[in-house]
Amino acid sequence: MGRPLKIAKAQAVVILTATNASTDAVTTSANLNLLGVIPGMPFIPAANIGGLVAGTTYWILEVLSPTTFTVSATDLSANPDRTKVDLSATTSQSVLATVAPVDLGFNNPAGSANTYSVVGGNTRIYGNQVLANICIGQEGVGLITCTDDSANISGEGTAFDELNDGTIVYTVDGTILGTIDDVANATANTATFAANATANVSNVAFVFGLPEDGYIVRQKGKQKYLVKGLSTGLTGACFTANIANTALLPNTMSITATYANTDTQLVQSLSDHNAELFTANSGPVATGNIVLEDADPAFVTFNSAEAANAAAGIPYPIVTIDKS
Repeated sequence: MGRPLKIAKAQAVVILTATNASTDAVTTSANLNLLGVIPGMPFIPAANIGGLVAGTTYWILEVLSPTTFTVSATDLSANPDRTKVDLSATTSQSVLATVAPVDLGFNNPAGSANTYSVVGGNTRIYGNQVLANICIGQEGVGLITCTDDSANISGEGTAFDELNDGTIVYTVDGTILGTIDDVANATANTATFAANATANVSNVAFVFGLPEDGYIVRQKGKQKYLVKGLSTGLTGACFTANIANTALLPNTMSITATYANTDTQLVQSLSDHNAELFTANSGPVATGNIVLEDADPAFVTFNSAEAANAAAGIPYPIVTIDKS
């Protein structure tokens, strides 16, 4: 598999909701005890709140209750007097904070302006990471009927009203029948596609999936990744595919790379440093049978893309990729 994608992790990602000027306590909507958050753990707020600065590393000084804690500006070993960070009063906040991040990112070579490597992981974690378009396939409940001269879809024992707008309905062999829209007006057994159905089916089993933003949980193979959807919360294995997001097949995913000239290309395989990009004639692929020898090599970054041989003797183009 070569060098695997580096995966960012954290003890927890919590939402900070308020800060107290008199006690210098931070309030969170999470239960810190259940998450295993203890004094001494570093944390990074994603936005300014109560005097805490976005992107700055702070440390948990004391856990006052399951939902409140105080803050140290330094590692506790450098704060023997247990001095608290002075906070201002805020309420009704919603600021993400990453607690005890691991493998948050790295520079190669040194210097943020020359970072040619990327990380995957939970995109709620502070920092730039790979953001993928994913479609986790699920077996439908019940049987469906539709015709190619109508946008109506009917079901028997189905639950269309529990789906999301944009859900793609497929036959069991993966053929797209249509995309459900206007779920607010759907019933358990009736719904409409955005356009006429692509085929005639009568009382057949089906598969469905919602194209959505997601993140890589773990790399399972050269082009196979365990991913989690940010909308559905589902976790499943997906293969990279040379397919637009709105037409993703069940259990496929897409990652977009952008060249220095703003041209884009979908990523075929991604490691912590390199990428292999689909060529123009690779065609849609829903399984792992991709011929990697036909891929276009590139170095990947979250910074500006550069042409080949334009930076530090890099022999391949440097492309940016979609990020959180």
